[in-house]
Amino acid sequence: MSFLCESYNQRFASLFKKGLLSGLIFLTCFYTSAQTEFPNEFIMHVRLHSGMITYKKPAADIFVGGLQLVPQATLIEHTLRGGIIAGGFYTNKDIHGLLGPTISLKLTEFKGGFFGSLGNLHLNVDHLWGTDEQRLAGAGINLDLLNKLVVSLMAHRDYNLNHWWIQSGIAFRLSKVKQPKETFPN
Repeated sequence: MSFLCESYNQRFASLFKKGLLSGLIFLTCFYTSAQTEFPNEFIMHVRLHSGMITYKKPAADIFVGGLQLVPQATLIEHTLRGGIIAGGFYTNKDIHGLLGPTISLKLTEFKGGFFGSLGNLHLNVDHLWGTDEQRLAGAGINLDLLNKLVVSLMAHRDYNLNHWWIQSGIAFRLSKVKQPKETFPN
């Protein structure tokens, strides 16, 4: 009777190992074919943003809106991009500038079946210095659609002036999409 149990256990262990190995190979192939977002390239967006600056005082929140250029280069392919944000904004009847580093981490990619990737969801972290003593540190969540359009929601803390900036934005890609090299012989 113990002989039957040992034979069954050995057969089960062998099938389990083969199934586990096959599953890992399948997942590896699926994962590597899925990595089409954040390729190794330079990318430039122009972002239009608007939102509010909140105060601790019992006063109305102030509108803030502006335009930014966001050039980035891939640091870790399919995962991480870094660059700068340079732009201007309008608030409190005045125009100011902002400049600082930004880094984007891809969280997930949206598949489109035979059409490839529909886009990705990524997190960006920024540290910006303004021309009127603004010092902003914050993050945003971005939905990148078809590698052409980015919709974002951002929150920054002005640690110098003790304000919160809550903004939404829409960005359009300015740089050309890198065309894949042909793999077929001529």
